[in-house]
Amino acid sequence: MIKKITLILSIIILIFSMAGCSAGSTPTESSTKGESQLTPTTDAYPPNNQQLLPIISGKEPSLTLDARAEGTTQQLEVGEMMAITLESNPSTGYGWFATSSNPDVIAQTGDSQYQEPQSTSDTPVLGAAGNETLSFQAIKAGTATLTLDYMRGWETNVAPEKTITIMVEVK
Repeated sequence: MIKKITLILSIIILIFSMAGCSAGSTPTESSTKGESQLTPTTDAYPPNNQQLLPIISGKEPSLTLDARAEGTTQQLEVGEMMAITLESNPSTGYGWFATSSNPDVIAQTGDSQYQEPQSTSDTPVLGAAGNETLSFQAIKAGTATLTLDYMRGWETNVAPEKTITIMVEVK
């Protein structure tokens, strides 16, 4: 009898301790228009900890380019950042892939970031092209050629759909 009471009390304590551990730290399920959606509870993220994801480099780009930079020569100082934003449509399987002729001079920082196209209504624009931004950092003085290929990463021996080449001089 004492063993049963001890076991029951242990289970009750375990259940309450598990409930206390998960309170405020697990997502809750909410339903809107018949769709199930997981949303975090508000007390899971205290106001002073909402900006926990750091920017990879800690710097804003000093130079922002687009497709018009094709064939140009860009100048950067050692340590400066450069961002290149190009039209992209990942729903087709295509994406931008960068190659530096001299990665000791300029190198890509992190993965590219995709921004969906802006919609004038509340309905997302499915299948429409958005913008992909690639970030680079000048590492040391020298010159390098950045080649940006718009292609499907899994396709081999297939020419890129588009190619953009930019010369970079780092001082």
